Amino acid sequence: MLDDLKTFLPAAGLASRMQGIPKFLLPLYKEKTLLGFHLDNLLELKNNEVVIGTSPQFYNNLTNIYSEQNILEIESKSMVETVVKLDLDQNRTSLVVMPDTYFSDYEIVNQMRKKLSSTDLDVVLGLWKIKNDQKGKLGQCRIEGELIKKIIDKDPNCTEDFFWGLIMWKPKFNDYISTDDPHFGVCLNRSIEEKIKIGFVKSKEQYFDCGTFDEYLKLVKSLN
Repeated sequence: MLDDLKTFLPAAGLASRMQGIPKFLLPLYKEKTLLGFHLDNLLELKNNEVVIGTSPQFYNNLTNIYSEQNILEIESKSMVETVVKLDLDQNRTSLVVMPDTYFSDYEIVNQMRKKLSSTDLDVVLGLWKIKNDQKGKLGQCRIEGELIKKIIDKDPNCTEDFFWGLIMWKPKFNDYISTDDPHFGVCLNRSIEEKIKIGFVKSKEQYFDCGTFDEYLKLVKSLN
């Protein structure tokens, strides 16, 4: 069953930083949104169930646009709480993709899946090289050998070279996920203290976190 995958797309934010515009519905090109881009890629993966959690204010819009998808109405204070309320799976591998982000190299998901299934790792993170304008905005990773040893979240003084943008895990990691955690960095650091093994796969492509209009405009310019 661990060859089967359950992918969580947490889209339950309140869009407060984007003046009420849900980031995951920002357009990329033609009629494709950020969320639509991720769905297209995720639905091509074998043995993968995709579930979307969204807030009451966006639920009707999403069900109208993506009527064939599994969309649940969720009230939550954080991405972690949204994922928990979408039901952590005790039998399958889990993946979280943040729908307000963009990365062109979706092959990294297959690489993560292969690494997790063929090793004794409990978690595999997708890593990207951090750019100067991203420092202090993302969860940077302290790496020792082939393992992640600490997540340093949104620290402008952090000097680590890579940040995580995807997380995939075996059911054992569910025990370290709490709805009280503000972000997955807390869950990851807690599990590291308990000797959970966290590996990684590095991407050579760019990663965009469209949390503000400035970051979104950088993405749009890169696609043109």
